Amino acid sequence: MTQWWQGLQRQARVGVGIGLVLLLAAGLGTWWLWRPEPAVLFADLGPQDAALLAAELDKAKVPYTVAAGGTTLLVDRAQVHATRLKLMGKDLPLHGAVGFELFNNADFGMTEFAQKINYQRALQGELTRTILSFPEVRQARVHLALPEQGLFKPASAVPKAAVTLALRQNQALRGEQVTGIQRLLAAAVPGLAAHEVTIVDDHGVALSRGAATDSAAGPAASLDLKRDIESYLSRKAGAVLERALGPGQALASVDATLDMDQVRTTTEDVLPAPDGKGGPATGVLVRERESTRDSAAPDGRGDGRSLRGSSMQRDADYQAGRRLEQVVSQPGSVRRLHVVAVVRQALSQVQQDQVRQLVGAAVGASVERGDTVLVQAFDAAAIAPPRTPDPAGLALAAADVPRSGDHADPAVSMGWGAGVAVTAAALLASVLLWMRRRPTVAAVDPRDLTEPQRQLALGQVRAWLAGEPAGATAVAVPRSDP
Repeated sequence: MTQWWQGLQRQARVGVGIGLVLLLAAGLGTWWLWRPEPAVLFADLGPQDAALLAAELDKAKVPYTVAAGGTTLLVDRAQVHATRLKLMGKDLPLHGAVGFELFNNADFGMTEFAQKINYQRALQGELTRTILSFPEVRQARVHLALPEQGLFKPASAVPKAAVTLALRQNQALRGEQVTGIQRLLAAAVPGLAAHEVTIVDDHGVALSRGAATDSAAGPAASLDLKRDIESYLSRKAGAVLERALGPGQALASVDATLDMDQVRTTTEDVLPAPDGKGGPATGVLVRERESTRDSAAPDGRGDGRSLRGSSMQRDADYQAGRRLEQVVSQPGSVRRLHVVAVVRQALSQVQQDQVRQLVGAAVGASVERGDTVLVQAFDAAAIAPPRTPDPAGLALAAADVPRSGDHADPAVSMGWGAGVAVTAAALLASVLLWMRRRPTVAAVDPRDLTEPQRQLALGQVRAWLAGEPAGATAVAVPRSDP
């Protein structure tokens, strides 16, 4: 090859080099065009789900790549959709949950206890899949505590449920969503109440509120109810003030005192039945008995005859009507309201009364209940903006000087007077110091001047009298000693 290469001419060598470069470029281009382009098959997987899907891909002989720390599986872009459909068509227990596919293959030798356990597992899995459909939830686990029931043994406990949620990054569940999950489980599990469902996040923080009778959830639920009522009433009062006075001209705040006691009142009344003949009200005749007794007594005349008599007894049972009324008042009723409305513009007494009536009607204030509605007006124009301090400390802002018509505090007036006096004294001292440092011109005797100096001074005086600018330079004039 060396002899052959050396035997070639220069043009032949260049041609061979160009041909090799073209062959290499063609090979690289072919590989680039036909290379497999990876695409995401599944992302954000847990370790168990990733291992399960990787095993299924190995069984199907589908090449894949693991990325993102084992949480993402990549396959060829042309096979993404087909592979995903094949995997989703299988009964894979993703997220560690299985559904009702457990009963696809019935086992006739299964005991009743095993069937109950499988039913509970399937129900937990179906609920887990439903909760995972929420976009904010990344992982979820559902645990059901179902009491054992029998034919002659009623359940001694109520069903309960516990849900653990792992949310996605920068995501949170609203209160309505938490309540919706509780109602979802309550509707899916027979006998389960919504307040018996406990929901926590992956940090162990409770997201749900228990029943109002729970000592741990009672104060928190009361505080949430108070905050919701105050926010609702404040918005209503703010909307009325905004429509009446304009946007940004008023602010309303409501403080509500709630009655969190649950009161149960039972009333029992006796209802007499009116008499059909117009008599007094009596009860209803239920049962009536009459008994007659005959008696014979000897006659006192001695002729052997006896006297006959009879007695009748009547027993009647009456039953009066009865009304039983039971009233249960739920906790959370408003006991008292305190409303404060702040208005930026100055209002007269009549206008304040009108605003007070409007705000009271908007929030449902009641005088009999002892509610308070306070309207406070502030004149925004009378509140001066903060003034910039003077570096020299000598200038006074015009807005800081009290006007003649204002009723100022005597102490404030004395303070302003002292400040003015100090400022005037400082100005006077500055003027005196400046006058003292000013150079003085002493009287000059004309006889002490020389002839050139006298001629120069005379020319300056003539130029000044003629109105011409003095172009001559100043000449030092000797001062005479006193």
